[in-house]
Amino acid sequence: MTTAAISAADMTTVTSAWPALLADPHALLETIIVVGLVSLAMIGFFTGLKELAQDLRNLRKVKI
Repeated sequence: MTTAAISAADMTTVTSAWPALLADPHALLETIIVVGLVSLAMIGFFTGLKELAQDLRNLRKVKI
């Protein structure tokens, strides 16, 4: 789907949140905090998966 094919009705759900957030500073701050926490959680999750994969590789190399 190209940008020309996107109708105005499709854009209202995305664009209608911005005026509400800009009008209420508390909502904007809350949104920024939530997005930041979710971003940190995602980084931690993927870092943990990477460490788990490395540990499993090292476990296979160890002769018991």
